[in-house]
Amino acid sequence: MDVWNVAPDQQQPAGFEFEPERFFDTFISVAKMMLVKPREFFRQLPVTAALKNPLTFLAFCSFITALLVANARGGGVQLFALLCCANIFSTIIGSITLHTLVKTLYRSQAPFGATLRVLAYASLMDTASWIPLLGPFAYFYGLYLVFIGVQEQHRVTPRQAALAVLIIVCIITALAMTIIMISPESVSESLKMLDPQQGETVF
Repeated sequence: MDVWNVAPDQQQPAGFEFEPERFFDTFISVAKMMLVKPREFFRQLPVTAALKNPLTFLAFCSFITALLVANARGGGVQLFALLCCANIFSTIIGSITLHTLVKTLYRSQAPFGATLRVLAYASLMDTASWIPLLGPFAYFYGLYLVFIGVQEQHRVTPRQAALAVLIIVCIITALAMTIIMISPESVSESLKMLDPQQGETVF
């Protein structure tokens, strides 16, 4: 199915998303929808379906991102594995935190899978977030995708979705600062894996 060529007045089939069985066709279609019609994409996502599809999408994006970053930094298998696992783990933890926040603040009835789908598909932007100059745009567009996804999957207002995303960003920033303050040595080691010269000069 090519959702890219659907006429504007046509409705998308209910529950369209990435399907591992039709890997490349649906990946390209989802990527196009995310870039051009993100609200329509999130609006028609299934809410209660199994999580195989978004988790596979997340794993693939994490794999590609880790592979590109490791190659760009001249890293080996250790850096690749660390980046890939860290991206998957952080997305799942972020989904749990965001879902708990939305349910607590707004009494959303959507299941956890709805929130996981939002962050899993938004991870598409991670594949470009490491590129100089383009990285900041990819990062903020990724936040925009989460903002849109929370609105559509949890049926909340734009203000409510923006507040939830802002709180999550603040939490992540606070955690990062805490780690730097408590264990600067671990941060230095991580930086050395990404860029040996930077790791030697930062701390």
